[in-house]
Amino acid sequence: MRILLIGNFAPPYDEESLHNLSLLNRLKDEGNDCCVINISENPSKEEEFIDGKNLLNFVFKLIRYAWKKDVIHCSTKGYMRQGLIKTIASVIIGRCFRAKAIITLHSELFAIIGETRSKQLGKPALRILFFLANKVICADKDTYEAAAAYKTKNNFELIPLFIHIPKNIKENELLAFKKLENKKRIIVFSNTIYPSFIFEILNNLLSKHFLISDIGIVISFSEKLSVKLQHTIEEIGNRFSDNLVFIEPTEMRLLSMAYAKANLILRPLSCDGKMFFTNFTISLKKPVCSANYLYFPTSLLFVKEGETADLCANIISNLLKENSEKLLYPNGEDDFYAKIKNIYLEK
Repeated sequence: MRILLIGNFAPPYDEESLHNLSLLNRLKDEGNDCCVINISENPSKEEEFIDGKNLLNFVFKLIRYAWKKDVIHCSTKGYMRQGLIKTIASVIIGRCFRAKAIITLHSELFAIIGETRSKQLGKPALRILFFLANKVICADKDTYEAAAAYKTKNNFELIPLFIHIPKNIKENELLAFKKLENKKRIIVFSNTIYPSFIFEILNNLLSKHFLISDIGIVISFSEKLSVKLQHTIEEIGNRFSDNLVFIEPTEMRLLSMAYAKANLILRPLSCDGKMFFTNFTISLKKPVCSANYLYFPTSLLFVKEGETADLCANIISNLLKENSEKLLYPNGEDDFYAKIKNIYLEK
């Protein structure tokens, strides 16, 4: 198949971009001819990826690379205006070129913001978009229910976001996580920046609640060479230096491995690679490893109101004591990649 994938494929990586890359790699491993347009405001790391730097540039490249494709698959969180416009353009161009037009709505705030779109433009635009798309894939139940309010035909699927877990571990990768050996619980702070709400919670955990030696903390930053911020964190948690692991934001394999080890993952909110509301919101997810993938059946959104970092740190401490529940599917099926591939092959 000739496939055009559109979405966030750039660092700093999170579960959205790692899912997009996992899907791309599986498709390429099976011999499919894949092309990628990165819609993140950050440049992609791979030379063969095409960066859609602005809306006009994106549309020009979309028309150029959509030609003679069998499938055009656009992945987005769907609640930023420019991301929604790019998704609409992708579907329209796909249908004009007689390609199968597919949308994936990653989970975050669509379940909330989708309900608040204007009656004059936003809601009619969603109805038209979902009508034109051959298939709309939603990554969680809340997103599915919010998006389904705008559907006019039976073309919706619930398929969770998944991340491929690296198998052939290199020696230097094993060394990177040596501190996490024998740790019973692991927290990942992804895309950490300063100042931010996520940094406040990390500060509270290290200084007030993080009092046991069997918890490991993995920290990745939103930018490369965040030496000063790393030094600050090490000073705050100097008693627990043997529990801290730092990962560069461009280290995709290391971050995927950290996610696979994690009991909890915290990061700032983002949409198509752009972080926002960093001073008063964070996303929290509890990952689960299945036979084939890592996926995220449980998530929370923390919103800061007054001095709540201490409260959130307490909540996180309690959540660490709970086990994640697996997402149940009929017949125990969890090959989510196969579900997407079957959508590509449907007549």
